[in-house]
Amino acid sequence: MTSPPPHHRRWSTASHRFRRTVTRLAGRFDDALGAPAGSPPANEEEQEVPGELLTLLCRVGVALIGAGETSATVQNTLNDLAARYGAHTVHFMVLPTAVFVRVRTTAGSSVDMLDAEVGTLPLDQIAGLYRLLDRIQDEVPPPAEADRELTALLSAKPGSPPWLILLGQVVLTVGLGMMLNPAAQALVGYVVLGLVVGALTQIGDRVRLLSYALPVVAAAAVAALSFGFPEALSGGNPTQLLVPAVATLLPGTMLTNGTIELANGSMVAGASRIVYGINMLFLLSFGLYVGISVLGDLPPAQPESSQLGWWAPLIGVLLIGIGHSWRSSAPKNSLGWLLVVLWATFAAQAFGKFVSGPLTGAFLGGLVAVPAAYLIRNRSNAPPPQVAFLPAFWMLVPGGISLQGVSELVLHTTRDVGVSGLEVMVSALLSVMSIALGVMVGSGLIRTSYPHMTTLMGTAHPSARVESWLARHGNPRPSPDPDS
Repeated sequence: MTSPPPHHRRWSTASHRFRRTVTRLAGRFDDALGAPAGSPPANEEEQEVPGELLTLLCRVGVALIGAGETSATVQNTLNDLAARYGAHTVHFMVLPTAVFVRVRTTAGSSVDMLDAEVGTLPLDQIAGLYRLLDRIQDEVPPPAEADRELTALLSAKPGSPPWLILLGQVVLTVGLGMMLNPAAQALVGYVVLGLVVGALTQIGDRVRLLSYALPVVAAAAVAALSFGFPEALSGGNPTQLLVPAVATLLPGTMLTNGTIELANGSMVAGASRIVYGINMLFLLSFGLYVGISVLGDLPPAQPESSQLGWWAPLIGVLLIGIGHSWRSSAPKNSLGWLLVVLWATFAAQAFGKFVSGPLTGAFLGGLVAVPAAYLIRNRSNAPPPQVAFLPAFWMLVPGGISLQGVSELVLHTTRDVGVSGLEVMVSALLSVMSIALGVMVGSGLIRTSYPHMTTLMGTAHPSARVESWLARHGNPRPSPDPDS
């Protein structure tokens, strides 16, 4: 057979090399930009994932849910941790009550899950959790060692003793009352009701039966005392005591997180949070109904009592910071930074309310809270951003008006002409959406300024994937031996 001409052979060789080079570059480009975070490289064999690593990742996910993170943020964090351990065949689905994990192997796929309790961890445990996550990202310790550290962290007693937690509840109630309704004659009522709700909460932590009925029991006790002793506790206006007294039971964080998750496309997680929050509001309103029904006929409403000066809300924010740090066991020496974030959030909320109304104030409050929490993160004694963010997020009290609206629908206690409980409920839902929108915009600003971070209530900036890929391929860190 006649061999091809020399120039044909040279062209065939060059063409083959060109196709091989293009294929290799395209594969790297897809890994860097096109492949989802945590996906395995092309042609990589399925590897066994140690059981200790799966246990650690699931427990970290449950702890992050307890830290108040949204499902999308928890999933992104778990993907990053799995990638640091070289476990590219692990995939997660996070719900408010459980973390599901799927592992691909040569024999197929296996699924496991770990359920999560509803509630928020103390602030000192949240701070310790984020320090542990930073250590895992930097040092990649053996999974068993990291899991032992996580167990010690979550099993530790709160930093505040029971009496200080109770005192923090009282200070928190007084501070919130001074911010929402700074009436001089209501201060005694705030103290008394703060003691009652704080004592019931601590008993509920030890008696499971009471913990199930805590919203109803606490709201009934608050209503019975407020309307049973109106002159002594409020100067004749018991309704002004209700929201500050039960504020720590309001599902404001749950409703706002649910709204954020629905906006991000996490429909199952978002819908479950919204339903849980609305159910909690109805339980609180049912408790108010029970407490008032026991009393029979209610006394007529009295004229509004005298209000404290313009300085009262500022003192109220100070008391909220102190009370929240005691009640939720804030890290040592972090109170000053918590107050900085609280005052910044309050100032933004007050400015927006003055300029355009309550909805604008709620939006600006949520917008400022996230950047403020991140700007202080590298300061001396400053807590992690999530620890600084949670008290400010809670101070916005998005469920306060919601409780008022539901209770008015049940009790028909609205006295303002032309205002119904349904209208108050709609206003409350708009307030929740405004806060959620502000938080999402604030998180977007942080992602733009710090693209390498996975921020509160959000996901990492796309350029973070490119930076992560360049770091792995340019100067990769050794992954630990799974058997170590």
